[in-house]
Amino acid sequence: MISMLFVISSVVFFMLLFTAVFSTIYQRDIAIESRADVYFGKSEGVEKRTKKTSNGITQTLFRKLWNISVARLGRLLERKDHRKLELMIRESGYEKLSPIEFRLIQILACVTGGFLTLLLIGPTSDGLSTLFFAIAVSFLFYRYPIFYIAKKRTQRIKLINRELSDFFDMVSLLLEAGVGLEGAITDVCDRMKGPLSSEFKKTLDEMKRGKSRREAFYDMKRRVPSDSFRSVMTSIIQADHLGVGMTRVIVSLTTRLREQRREIAREQAMKAPVKMLIPMILFIFPPIFIVILGPLVVKVFMEGLG
Repeated sequence: MISMLFVISSVVFFMLLFTAVFSTIYQRDIAIESRADVYFGKSEGVEKRTKKTSNGITQTLFRKLWNISVARLGRLLERKDHRKLELMIRESGYEKLSPIEFRLIQILACVTGGFLTLLLIGPTSDGLSTLFFAIAVSFLFYRYPIFYIAKKRTQRIKLINRELSDFFDMVSLLLEAGVGLEGAITDVCDRMKGPLSSEFKKTLDEMKRGKSRREAFYDMKRRVPSDSFRSVMTSIIQADHLGVGMTRVIVSLTTRLREQRREIAREQAMKAPVKMLIPMILFIFPPIFIVILGPLVVKVFMEGLG
């Protein structure tokens, strides 16, 4: 209990120390940002201005430090790495998170993991092993957000591929009933929840802001990293460009998606025996050999071969 209180108090102390150090380093930037907030807050009405003024002293210092750190870190990132990371974050569904903020989260996780490792293991082991273990933990904490984003991206792609056939099946039914394409997509998005519906809602919002249907669908095709979805959107964009009836195109796409899902299920069924081979060799065959050959081995050891 005492050690846990010591750890908590140490973490709080170092957080306050880091805050004081960063606030001293970025004192000029924080003052400029505070003056800008007060200046631009004049157009927000008397009530909001009063609220900002009353909360000016207790304003979130961590948020200001976060914004300034993000701005400083953005100058250090390369453009190539920035674009690659931005694409990965966007494909995983975390569009509100910028690549610079993601890198800052990685750095904070790395520093926190190494510090906690030194704090918890340092008193119980020698210095070299503790330092080596702290470096290893810091590296794992630094790489974990990338693994998490990649896992979320894979799960999102699988979920989109699973929702494709049902989504366009409902759209085709509404089109056959006489509803327009945008109205059918809006109705289906209201009924279904998931990443595919959210992408279509974003596309419909872009179309309401003045973007053409072809441009909005093309941007959505670039956003979603699913080959099946991109092939479907390519067919829809081509049909819209050539003036082909959208009802017939959606019906044929739905039939093709059903066939693709059927083929994928057959492929997974064909892979099942191969995937079952390793668990059988490791966990099923040894007990069988022990049950069958065990009594024979015991008899040979007890009575001999004669």
